Amino acid sequence: MYNLTLTKIFILVLVFTSAIIPYVYDETNAQQTFRDRNFLQTESNPSIVDPNLRVELVVDGLELPTTMAFLGPNDFIVLEKEKGTVLRVTNGIVSSQPLLDVNVANSAERGMLGVAVSKNISKTFVFLYFTEINGKDSDDRRGTQPEANRVYRYELVNNELVNPIRLLDLPANPGPRHNGGAIELGPDNNLYIPVGDVDASFRKPILRTMTQNFGDGLTADGRSGILRVTQDGKPVDDGILGNSMPLKLYYAYGIRNSFGLGFDPINNNLWETENGPVHNDEINLVYPGFNSGWHEMYGFSDSQQEFDISKLVTFGGKGEYSEPKLVWGRTAGLTSLIFLNSDKLGTQYTNDIFVSDVHNGRIYHFELNKDRTEFVLPKSLESKLLSTLNAPDMNEILFARGFGGITDLTVGPDGYLYVVSIGQGKIFRILPM
Repeated sequence: MYNLTLTKIFILVLVFTSAIIPYVYDETNAQQTFRDRNFLQTESNPSIVDPNLRVELVVDGLELPTTMAFLGPNDFIVLEKEKGTVLRVTNGIVSSQPLLDVNVANSAERGMLGVAVSKNISKTFVFLYFTEINGKDSDDRRGTQPEANRVYRYELVNNELVNPIRLLDLPANPGPRHNGGAIELGPDNNLYIPVGDVDASFRKPILRTMTQNFGDGLTADGRSGILRVTQDGKPVDDGILGNSMPLKLYYAYGIRNSFGLGFDPINNNLWETENGPVHNDEINLVYPGFNSGWHEMYGFSDSQQEFDISKLVTFGGKGEYSEPKLVWGRTAGLTSLIFLNSDKLGTQYTNDIFVSDVHNGRIYHFELNKDRTEFVLPKSLESKLLSTLNAPDMNEILFARGFGGITDLTVGPDGYLYVVSIGQGKIFRILPM
């Protein structure tokens, strides 16, 4: 088994989030600045707040695992960010050879990022999101300039991923952060893919697009949105915001960066996590045409000095801003968001929302109101603002801790909750005592 080096552990704080300290881009030293950041692992022993639940190790020895997707019971795919590898794990045993090994640029948040699986009677499709390069000019590939962030569809045949079809070409520059990359298969069997601003709001000159709420910018180029396409990579019906390409692909816009999408199994509503700079991580309920507000604002609108909602781009009234459902006063680096559509952990958790973070290795649990449009929060959180990461009100929503930087949550065919720890190079399962 491969053991993560201390250096690898140290750099995790920025692998899947963009907001622990203000970002200042240094053109000559960007990669070294990233590698010099220290990630102090303060919680390393996974534990569950509920004494009736426990944590079980499923597999270890992974190198910077990002996301996973099940093929069947005790059979799943997991991605390794910097190596560009797609591994198959069956009954806790990692395949001796990867299903796929592709050329990825891997500095900061670039790399092998997202996966989804779709099965029908005759075929199993595997969708991958990664930052592609042309050739391997170095082993670590950190300094390699990418061609694009791309979404591919593969077929799983005889333990190989074959017949690749490129579905989407998305911006990878200036980067290297805010690539998004989660892939969610919706209840309509279409693909939903969050894409951040790819650092376009920090580099000079700023790459201005209307999907970043620059009214004088380019209409759209694939960044700063949640895209929706068919499993063939085609637009779904008429465009929500407009009929031109790629605007026709946008389900939502004004996204700074997101690593978590989840559909409510009760009413099919889409929810999203979003990372803010230094503070104001958000959880949002996303309707068609949702505008999250970036680059004009983040967090609650009343927290922004001199914010003018009239400055937000609406695409002729087709897009609309709405406030977050919960905001972190200090960034936690929110990542995955899932609905536990199972009663295996207890009926009190069935169809509730679970959200993970990468900075603290924590999982948060939320119940929804009758209309399933708002969180049922304790009195201490009536403001919908978590003031600090260690405030007493945090205990009201804390479900688990000590996972060493979480990048993915998923519900297995067995109904239990699975946790991908990029910090520990492991996958865990949460189940009853």
